[in-house]
Amino acid sequence: MPTNRLNLGRIFSSQNLSPSARKRMAVWILPLGLLLGFLLIFALLFRDRLIPAKKVEVFSAVGIEEKIKTSTTKKTANVAGKLMFQASGWIEPDPLPIKATALTDGIVDSVNVLEGELVKKGDLLATLIRIDSKLERDTMAAKLAETKASLDAHCVKTQLALQRIEVEKAGLVITEADAEEASDKLRRYERLSKGAIAEDDMLATRLNQKRRLAEVDAAKARIVGITQEINQIAFEILAIQAQIKEADINLEKAELAHARTEIKAPVDGRVLALKAAPGQKKMVLMDDEDSSTIAILYEPAHLQVRVDVPLADAAGLSVGQRAKIRSNLLPDQVFEGEVTRIEGSADLQRNTLQAKVRIENPSDKLRPEMLSRVEFFETIISTTDAVVESTGIAVYVPKEAIQDNQVWICDPDTKRAERRAVNLGATKDGMVMVPEVRPGEWVVTKPLDLKTGQRLNPIFKERL
Repeated sequence: MPTNRLNLGRIFSSQNLSPSARKRMAVWILPLGLLLGFLLIFALLFRDRLIPAKKVEVFSAVGIEEKIKTSTTKKTANVAGKLMFQASGWIEPDPLPIKATALTDGIVDSVNVLEGELVKKGDLLATLIRIDSKLERDTMAAKLAETKASLDAHCVKTQLALQRIEVEKAGLVITEADAEEASDKLRRYERLSKGAIAEDDMLATRLNQKRRLAEVDAAKARIVGITQEINQIAFEILAIQAQIKEADINLEKAELAHARTEIKAPVDGRVLALKAAPGQKKMVLMDDEDSSTIAILYEPAHLQVRVDVPLADAAGLSVGQRAKIRSNLLPDQVFEGEVTRIEGSADLQRNTLQAKVRIENPSDKLRPEMLSRVEFFETIISTTDAVVESTGIAVYVPKEAIQDNQVWICDPDTKRAERRAVNLGATKDGMVMVPEVRPGEWVVTKPLDLKTGQRLNPIFKERL
């Protein structure tokens, strides 16, 4: 047997083949190789289509607008923590003091408030000398009235001109009738035979006809002149209207400047500092920040403490941190507070970091710049579960589409299977709410022996 195999190998070896046989074999090897390569590429590209897709029944997920209950976790802070550190501070307005300023230059005439007084929004704080602004306002009002009177006069002139045109048109009709009659009479005389009419009568008729035609031309000229006069008045009225608008704006400016001589309280509050006295000059565009300030106010219900925290304790600071505030003015009273903000840079000389602590329900006796002691507590965050009800789109799928809290989705573009875990919600008419499915997605109703990425042949099921 080994000898026979060796002989067969020698027979089919290239050495035993004739040159023509070897040439024919080489001719067939290239087409066969190309064919095999084409078949391999075809199998790789169309292998999914060569494998039959699995028929499945799909259902388009239904979206219904209804009230949906969702569970949320709410975080709340309390002051049940331990005391971390203490620091001293000064009371100040929260978030900032409020300035009542003069919006026009002038000399203070009277001041109606003093430091520490409570004022209401709109209360008069001070007045500037008003006689010059009053005169300016009255002058602008007089100019406006004068311009409006000029407009009324031009309107009357327009009305009179229109009436004159009507009269001239009525006279023109009569004059044209007389001219036509004179022209007709002349034509009749001219048709008569020579000698039938005396020369003097013929001459008088021609003169009368020319006179009537001249009267018609004169009447038309007067109408044209009156029309031009009306057009001129119309242009003047447009100019006067522009002047009225300008005078009205000037009057508003004068009234605004006059009203600004009364400085009123911008908010309800207490006078922190008074920056005006009778006879004092107030200038708006000056380098001094208080050159136009009348009074500085603050709201007694909105106070905070400016605290200088040593850098050794500043690591325990955080926005929202609970605190307690004590003041020597009210030693037996403790105020609740909360850290609202921390300054962006530390004080190099004092080696401190400044923080702002809002005072909750401050006493009316507290005043800015009073020394206070602030105790900072460890912030404990507690969580509570809450159910929130809102209106939204609830998505329902058939019960038989759910297996082990999972559903199979058929992608409408690729026709492939996708497995998705779901949380089951309420049931309705054989349907289950699943928030993880979007309305309109194709859900496989009876998923049996499916694999992720498997090709599917979807068959739609009618809606329940």
